[in-house]
Amino acid sequence: MQTIKLKLRQTSQKGFLVSLTCSEQQVEIEGFLPLFPKVLQAAFRQWQAAYRQLEEVRLSLSPQPGFRLTPKAVTVASNTEYANAVTTRLNQWLNSAHREWQPIREGLISLANQLESGEIQFIVDTKEIHLRRLPWQEWDLLEKYYPSAEVALSTPKDRDSTITQNLPFPNGSKPRILLVVGRSNGINTQSDLEVIQQLEERGAEVICLMQPSLKDLCETLWDEQGYHIFVFTGHSGSGEDGEIGWLEINNRESLSIEEFRNALKEAINRGLQLAIFNSCDGLGLANQLAQLNLPQSIVMREPIPDEVAVDFLQYFFNEFLRNQSLFTCVQKARKRLEHFHSRYPGSVWLPTLCLQPSVQPLTWQSFGGNFAKLKIIKSTRSKIQKNSNISQTIGTILIASFVSFALGFTAHFALPAAAPASPYAAKISAVEARPRGTWQYGGSTTWGPIRAIADREIKRKHPDFKLIYTPHPTLPAGSGTGIAMLLEGELSFSQSSRPVRDSEYEKAARRGVMLKQVPVALDGIAVAVRSDLKIKGLTIQQLKNIYTNRVKNWQQLGGEDLEIVPYSRSLQSGTTGFFQENVLGRKSFGENVVFVDDTAAALDKVKSPDMPGGIYFASATEIVGKCGIKPLAISYRFGSAFVAPYTGELVSPENCTWQQNVLNFEALQNGEYPLTRRLFVIIDQNRQADEKAGETYKNFLLTDEGQKLIKKAEFIPIRSF
Repeated sequence: MQTIKLKLRQTSQKGFLVSLTCSEQQVEIEGFLPLFPKVLQAAFRQWQAAYRQLEEVRLSLSPQPGFRLTPKAVTVASNTEYANAVTTRLNQWLNSAHREWQPIREGLISLANQLESGEIQFIVDTKEIHLRRLPWQEWDLLEKYYPSAEVALSTPKDRDSTITQNLPFPNGSKPRILLVVGRSNGINTQSDLEVIQQLEERGAEVICLMQPSLKDLCETLWDEQGYHIFVFTGHSGSGEDGEIGWLEINNRESLSIEEFRNALKEAINRGLQLAIFNSCDGLGLANQLAQLNLPQSIVMREPIPDEVAVDFLQYFFNEFLRNQSLFTCVQKARKRLEHFHSRYPGSVWLPTLCLQPSVQPLTWQSFGGNFAKLKIIKSTRSKIQKNSNISQTIGTILIASFVSFALGFTAHFALPAAAPASPYAAKISAVEARPRGTWQYGGSTTWGPIRAIADREIKRKHPDFKLIYTPHPTLPAGSGTGIAMLLEGELSFSQSSRPVRDSEYEKAARRGVMLKQVPVALDGIAVAVRSDLKIKGLTIQQLKNIYTNRVKNWQQLGGEDLEIVPYSRSLQSGTTGFFQENVLGRKSFGENVVFVDDTAAALDKVKSPDMPGGIYFASATEIVGKCGIKPLAISYRFGSAFVAPYTGELVSPENCTWQQNVLNFEALQNGEYPLTRRLFVIIDQNRQADEKAGETYKNFLLTDEGQKLIKKAEFIPIRSF
């Protein structure tokens, strides 16, 4: 599965900084989208107001038995016109000829022509509630070039994304589903229950709670067996800002997620993958559950009619039982709702998939479900009265990633080499070295091999373009230190083994600085232990448990009875920052972690017979070929394949002096190895001479020759040549 992501950050009152990335092509394109026009805002508000007339009745009239809500009279014709106006205005905005938006549109078209056949995840990553409510799937560019791709939302979090593949699945051979029926006065929940209960015919175990107390709900969520799916049906809601949601679990208790967060976190830690909320306006619920690291979700962005809600649930599970991915299931189920458009204009927009980045595709089979003998869920429509109307939202798998404010605009446009017209030169000597002079640069220690090989060649071919690596006089070397020095004007450009953080963008904006990050290479993170330690590999979750002090002895992981001593470089290190973001899920390192000055010192400690239980992580180039240590194979999660950062069989210690392990370039490049990252050149766009120096250095590395030198330094070229 290939992932295309649009990340939008509001940079000012003028619009949004937009980043387009593609997992398959390793592309990074940046552009700028003006604020959505007032005519689009007006059209959306008119449609929303007409549509929400059905919801407002919930507060003023008693719903009839067997129905979710009793609607007021609505002029359907005008609502249809409003829905059509939203689609028209949305396309006018996203198809605008704005010069700084064109790189994004052109990049999407170029990628569509390059990507091989296969499923595509298309993700819109934004914090802005107004953008999250828009029907992105109505953009005609997506319909034309990505007809099989469903648009998902990346749910906001406090910081950037984290790897979530490390969640274990619950023990057992069949899917476990927890179904909670809350206060349902006036709501027809019977059809929802029948859809879920029919999953028992497919081998699922369904545990049902009818209007439970808070205590009963919490105790059930703490069940040691865990659950794959959590389903709630009943009354609920979200605030207008889309931040907070609540559930009415019985006739007395209305709860926010915060009131039973520990129980939910426990269920998630035991493998909960999917939460379905058959209730009103689920964006607030999705936001709160995202903070608990729940991997995926589908919610309705607005209230939804009973019959539409039940049909969507039925269509979705029919596809899911065919072992289709969530993206395919949501898209097909959503499109099958089109026959409701004349009665409920815009309702086909509402089913919304929310998920965290880097999540492995979820299928029914991955739960242990049986799909060999297909049996379609029977329709429950006959049980719904014809005049049933507006309900509340179905949401189905929740997960998130935060896109915070980052002031400053970047207009970097770097198409991959496979584009029809490559903007890259073949030789370093073909790039004009302007301006001439002496340029101080610094930052990441991971870049050391590139500096030793590629930078030396740059200096040889362009002696008038002098490069001086400049460390900080007191702070430890690393990506964070380099970016800090760049913001202080102490460097012309910097090298980083991690992306610029939102906090660094904000600091730059306060100083009137606009930072630009350009990826030039890929790297892997390898994990080292003593060569004689009887451990072959670790999952991401096991790594997290080690470095957060939850697992303290190798015996707990199937090894010897040895104390685990985890080592790490300082927090200024880009490698450490990447590890904390993507393995620890932004949690703090445990008190058991020993911080060291550099990789050489750490590997000496790991190899030492005095502390045989040591473990350390670093760039794969610093670990794979070393003697006396063993690079471990890594797995995304329990049950997934272990992938080594080296090729072939592990070289034995006695042969290591004349035969060394070789980096697994293929697994690192195609994403099969779980711990990969990009290396960036960071450029200050506000200082003219320094900006040109940074651009020139970046252009050197992106030539065919520069990419070959990067590979010679044992890093992965970011583009073909």
